[in-house]
Amino acid sequence: MPKTTYWVSVGRQEIVPAGEAVIRENYEFEIRADEAEHLQLQELFQAMKLVDKQLINRARTPYEAFPEKDQDMKNRSYDEQLKNIYFLIHRLGTKETRQHIERMNLGDLPHYQNINSKPEQVKT
Repeated sequence: MPKTTYWVSVGRQEIVPAGEAVIRENYEFEIRADEAEHLQLQELFQAMKLVDKQLINRARTPYEAFPEKDQDMKNRSYDEQLKNIYFLIHRLGTKETRQHIERMNLGDLPHYQNINSKPEQVKT
């Protein structure tokens, strides 16, 4: 499948074709993706919005007691969604995009071959 260049903003959860009349500085990353990869990134952003909405709803009732395990699980879910987004952007990204994400020091990034894979164990 042919690949198209897109600009991506993780904070705004936006993906726009590079040719559109937008301000490039509003987007952190440049990727090259085919239609299926573009859809996969959109789905990750949608999943992130659902997790984000759950956390916002929970925050509206700060007086309600939550078991520590439940809080940790919901926060971990948000973190994992965010990592999955960065891992996919890294895989699809230009050289500059990959270098930028690697400097973010997200951990395990070089070991991800596929967004759905587990990181390989480093032998010592």
